[in-house]
Amino acid sequence: MDVTLLDSSSIRWASELERVGLLLGAGSNPTVFPYHFLYVTLSKIGGKLALFRRGGRSCGVAFLFPRQLRQGRPVYTLRYHSTPEEEVDPAEVVACCEAALPGGEFVFYQPQGVQLYERTELPFGVVGIGRPDEREAAESRAIQQQVWGAPQEFLYPADIHAVDFGAGTSLVARVDGRVAGFLFGFYAFSGVPLPSDWSERFNGALRIESQALGVLPEYRGLRVANLLKRQQATLAWQQGVGIVTWTADPLQYPNAALNFGLLKALSCHFFPDLYPFRNELNRIHASRFVLTWLVGSRRVCERALLGEHAEVRDLGARPRIPRVNDGCRQATWDLSDEVIAIEIPNNWTQLQMDDLQEAQAWRALTDRIFSHYIGRGPGCYTVTGVGTHGDRRYLVAERSGEPLWRRLGRA
Repeated sequence: MDVTLLDSSSIRWASELERVGLLLGAGSNPTVFPYHFLYVTLSKIGGKLALFRRGGRSCGVAFLFPRQLRQGRPVYTLRYHSTPEEEVDPAEVVACCEAALPGGEFVFYQPQGVQLYERTELPFGVVGIGRPDEREAAESRAIQQQVWGAPQEFLYPADIHAVDFGAGTSLVARVDGRVAGFLFGFYAFSGVPLPSDWSERFNGALRIESQALGVLPEYRGLRVANLLKRQQATLAWQQGVGIVTWTADPLQYPNAALNFGLLKALSCHFFPDLYPFRNELNRIHASRFVLTWLVGSRRVCERALLGEHAEVRDLGARPRIPRVNDGCRQATWDLSDEVIAIEIPNNWTQLQMDDLQEAQAWRALTDRIFSHYIGRGPGCYTVTGVGTHGDRRYLVAERSGEPLWRRLGRA
């Protein structure tokens, strides 16, 4: 047996993922990850695709997921799919990967096997938060479909909540014994570039990429999303992981209020048209912020103690913060103030359903604005908060640079 390891730096990355999807029956195989995750995120978190051959023919495929760093050595979950006619020898598979990636360690895992689930729960009023059992893990997959209106091939496998898979985050929220929401994520070897002292102070070599959070509509208003994220932060910090990242649509104001106003995440990285998918919440191209959450910082911990209400700036107050744009029709491109406000739709989901042309105009202009203003370099800005003025909604951004990094990163 021999193995070829690939990541997104290879010109074969996209074509091999498509071939592997056909080989594994993606779409009808519930153990296969969505294509958009494999194409965009797997390599971003430090994962790889492993193609196994024996005697010149394909005999298996594996997806290597970051699992931990052991004395600086990367440890991967080796998520292995064998071809139907092939007998698998885990020791042989692991030995092949060890030869191909010297210094790496590999934990063999087959998603088709019998898995162990470990149910836990901490009460937060009427909501309980903890790891799911096997039934609840399957329910979280159904909730994905309900929340996003996604077809089967867009759903994440339920077995990622199994103990042996080693996910970075595996949580569900329960109300009256029913699953009300879920949150899962994966370990990542490094990630988007951040100020060097943050990486040192918050152990930036191993992060958690928070992949998906969903709450059923009937349970919204019970702080379920906030509680799931807070427990994620607590568990991450207990493991010595101080940086949690995720992507978010910059035009979804409720998410921005949670992420920036309540959790005190920040963003200085923007990627237009990041994901190649469409669903009920993404009827036009899916541009994204990468959010960074310094879970051990004073700013994040202090906000956690202040309760459930997001900090929202009143942009009608004095002194007035300059606006980058007036709706989706015009923008100013030469602002240099310390703080700026970028207008976003007050109901992005509804706008996409009611007026697709208007939604496309918002996306086009804000893509330009974020690409122009958001970043870590000179003259750029970091999104740190949200604001309102009447029924208008805004992202609030502060000038990037050492003074801001020091304030945001205080322990």
